[in-house]
Amino acid sequence: DEPTVQIGGVGRRYDATVVLYDWKRDIAVLDVPDLKANALKFDTRDASGGDGAIVAGFPENGSYDVRAARVRGRITANGPDIYHRGTVGRDVYSLYATVRQGNSGGPLLTPDGKVYGVVFAKSLDDADTGYALTADEIQQDITRGRTANQQVGTDSCAL
Repeated sequence: DEPTVQIGGVGRRYDATVVLYDWKRDIAVLDVPDLKANALKFDTRDASGGDGAIVAGFPENGSYDVRAARVRGRITANGPDIYHRGTVGRDVYSLYATVRQGNSGGPLLTPDGKVYGVVFAKSLDDADTGYALTADEIQQDITRGRTANQQVGTDSCAL
């Protein structure tokens, strides 16, 4: 209801406003006007099978965590949206990685710190498999989010 952002999960909390929410992809864009930080840049090339990557985030409501990952491949993943209202097809990277609850929404980074995509799920069958939405999958949200300036609702929490 009242999102805040911290750099590295410590220090000052900056007030944020949700200006875009895409429940089918489970993507939100936040406007944080007082935050003076460089934006992460998306890589201009797509990841390929075997490419190294990094899963970054705050898993299990803990401290900032960075884990090595490897891209297995790119697939179309069909599954329910977060509210189980219907089936959604998503363009995703399959990862050899440890993805834990709380990594969702964090970046899948290249080894040099650019963004390949956004982590969104772990496998229910294999602890060494996770998934990230590709930059192509979220491009429409990125474009709309860059110019969005009005608060939007985020529906209810979907755990």
